[in-house]
Amino acid sequence: MHRPRHFWCLLPLLVVLAFSVAGCGGSEHDQMINRFFQASSMGDNITLANIATVTFDPIRDGKAQGVSFVSQTPEKTRALKIKEFDKAFKDAQATEADFSKRMKEFQNKNIDVINRVLKIEQAGKGKAAGKDGAIQVAWTKWRDDQTVEQRKVSEARKVLNAERRVADLCLPDHDVTVGEAVEASKEVTVTANVRTADNNTTMKTLVLTLQRVVLKDATGKRIEGRWMITNLKEAGTGS
Repeated sequence: MHRPRHFWCLLPLLVVLAFSVAGCGGSEHDQMINRFFQASSMGDNITLANIATVTFDPIRDGKAQGVSFVSQTPEKTRALKIKEFDKAFKDAQATEADFSKRMKEFQNKNIDVINRVLKIEQAGKGKAAGKDGAIQVAWTKWRDDQTVEQRKVSEARKVLNAERRVADLCLPDHDVTVGEAVEASKEVTVTANVRTADNNTTMKTLVLTLQRVVLKDATGKRIEGRWMITNLKEAGTGS
């Protein structure tokens, strides 16, 4: 069949339009999301560890089939304070180490009295008398202050770990405390036929939270972490 010459000129444009229309029906994350549900159904924890911090448990949640893209929210970003929190953690560690050194010196200097005081406390006899009593008061304060310093280190570690959690997951081979880090988040909504353990099937709308971190290292090089699924909930629920 003969086609007009101008048809062949339009063919590249038609191909581009065809791919554009097809792209409107899905998300760039379709493959990862399908892998996530397949791995969840099969209990493939190795695959899940590389793409998600959550799972869709086949016993509790069911098995998702026929997963179909619905919508995607615009990407949101926030600058991470990993360097700032890492410094705060290291400062807390250094302060606690200095305190422990001074506490040890006091203990060594007064070890005999402290041992007598500890026996009195263990026997439930209350306060020591005389000079031993003064050491008991001082040693009690040292112990109370040690608890405070240890708590500061623990809290600083907790804050740091929470801030760097996604970065460590999606950039496992990089030191995320060096350079500037930005966390990106988006939500992808899908529908799926979910078959429960009792073989009932229900169409559900599920919302997946996707996150990744982009790191600019000390040399200014941009390093893009892989996307991770960090939360999953059924649409209309707060879980």
